[in-house]
Amino acid sequence: MNLKKLLRLVLLFTLMFASRPVHAQAKAHRVVFALTSPDEVDWKLMLGNIRNLMSGLAPDSVEVEVVAYGPGISFVQKGSSAESEINSLEEKHVHFVACENSMRMKHILVSDLVSGVKPVPAGIVEVIKLQEKGWSYIKSGR
Repeated sequence: MNLKKLLRLVLLFTLMFASRPVHAQAKAHRVVFALTSPDEVDWKLMLGNIRNLMSGLAPDSVEVEVVAYGPGISFVQKGSSAESEINSLEEKHVHFVACENSMRMKHILVSDLVSGVKPVPAGIVEVIKLQEKGWSYIKSGR
């Protein structure tokens, strides 16, 4: 094989593999939990499901986000009975977000949220966007 053909072949393979998305960084399992209940029994069930998910699958293969909105917004407020569990799961890279619409309706400030909880403009929109990206959906609560 002459040098020109070899260089073309190398260039072709380089372009083929460079244009592919990198999947090694993506999590194999991405799950969004939508929490709409103010009931602590529902919170405990959801937190148990998250722990079971994390222990049943390779922890490095799972990405979890909990979206609290509607009456479920109280779950992510400071002083919530779930605050220590939220902090513990955040250390395991579980993400918690709070709906700004629900926060406004209940007069909750970002400073009222458990440390590490991030606001999103609309909880339902966050859930839809994640589902459209292929995330599995789990409804928690009512």
